[in-house]
Amino acid sequence: MQNEQLLQEVGLNIYEAAAYLSLLKLGVSEARDIYRDSEVPYGKIYSVLESLVGKGFVEVQASRPKKFRAVDPELALDTFFERKKAEVEREMALLKNSVEEAKEALKAVPTQKRKDEFFWTTAITESEIKKFAVSIYSEVKKSVCVLPPVFGISIVFYLLPEIIKAIDRGVQIKLMISPRFMALASMLSHQEGEILEKLKKGLDIRLVQNSNSCFGIVDDSIVVLFQPHPTDRDRVLSVVKVRDSGLAKNLKEEFELLWNAGKKLDLQEELEDKQNPGKN
Repeated sequence: MQNEQLLQEVGLNIYEAAAYLSLLKLGVSEARDIYRDSEVPYGKIYSVLESLVGKGFVEVQASRPKKFRAVDPELALDTFFERKKAEVEREMALLKNSVEEAKEALKAVPTQKRKDEFFWTTAITESEIKKFAVSIYSEVKKSVCVLPPVFGISIVFYLLPEIIKAIDRGVQIKLMISPRFMALASMLSHQEGEILEKLKKGLDIRLVQNSNSCFGIVDDSIVVLFQPHPTDRDRVLSVVKVRDSGLAKNLKEEFELLWNAGKKLDLQEELEDKQNPGKN
């Protein structure tokens, strides 16, 4: 029963699995013998065996009556896997072409935007927040300005591949951190080679001493609001993404005031300070 289940998980149906296992046990056999042993309905046994031949699990001798032989399981399963792999690769290539065609076609669809357009979505669980963050960095075209809460340190490292992709697209990222967030600058400075160079190019970090705010502005049109837990500011309660250019403009002005008063941090200097703690 377990072997039948395994074969079904691979891609055989219940009758095919039963017939193949019978052939492995019986050796070269006629259809009637396989039917009796496998309990596959007699009216289906020939179509089942033909299907197994087509999938590479059974060989057939064109005699009268026909005789059947099970292909060695290792060979049959490897061949079946490679065939399925090739099919999936072809399907993915076709899908990719269709996706690219759809992208180009949908660019031409006219959209009507109202000046008072307002839309918001909320994330509560950690997995939802991570999806939020990935979507933001996947969609951003020009800039991200963010003053994150302390609980955002782990999210930043989860996002690092998306951040690098955004920088590669020319996105400029301003990250304003509190002293409690300094561990992040240190950890970012330890990224290797090309990644560190990209971070130095596209990520601008400043230290701000006093701020109770936690928010972000994306492309001057999207606002991200972080809601800490009321009893523990190091825990997130929710994150809200708001599409509102007016609110984004107001918060961008507040961000710039804090930014201009902040201390610029250099990732290379952070790295050198960690490597030579006594130089100063």
